[in-house]
Amino acid sequence: MTDDRPADVNERVTEEWKVDTSPGERVRTVMKRTYDPQSVATIAERALTSETTARKHLTVLAEDGFVEAVSPPDERGTWYKRAPRSVVLERAQQILDSVDVEMLSARVTELRETVREFEEQTGAESPRDAAIADAALDAATMTEWQTARRNLKLARAALALADATEAVEDDTGSGDRSEPAGLTG
Repeated sequence: MTDDRPADVNERVTEEWKVDTSPGERVRTVMKRTYDPQSVATIAERALTSETTARKHLTVLAEDGFVEAVSPPDERGTWYKRAPRSVVLERAQQILDSVDVEMLSARVTELRETVREFEEQTGAESPRDAAIADAALDAATMTEWQTARRNLKLARAALALADATEAVEDDTGSGDRSEPAGLTG
């Protein structure tokens, strides 16, 4: 009796992934980790599907704002990468899944104060401005400031997402299915 299973564990995992998921799921999974533009051929290969199928799913993901279509300067065709706003939304949701809104609001206040202290200490509005002004900050302090600014922005995005989600839930709970004011043509 012969065993037709692939001998290599990576081959088995790859084969199981292909059997257990649809091409669209695989394309989305590949794109979740694609931050630099890649060709459709490369994405299709990584997603274990044809270029035609990958292109179809990438078009939908681009329409949904999950990926961005780009034209590389020295290449033909359209390449794709993960859209930064989809990363922000994903990270904001992860924050909301791990902390309640009250605690998040307190964290925003703390981060805002930390950033303000860096601004006062350096007389600059950002780490970049401080570097340009040749402020005497060591690398660790610069990194701490950059991290605080990034975390503040993500925490604010999480609060905005929570607020928007609550508003949509309120609207849909009341039966109001109309477009939000100012968003219709």
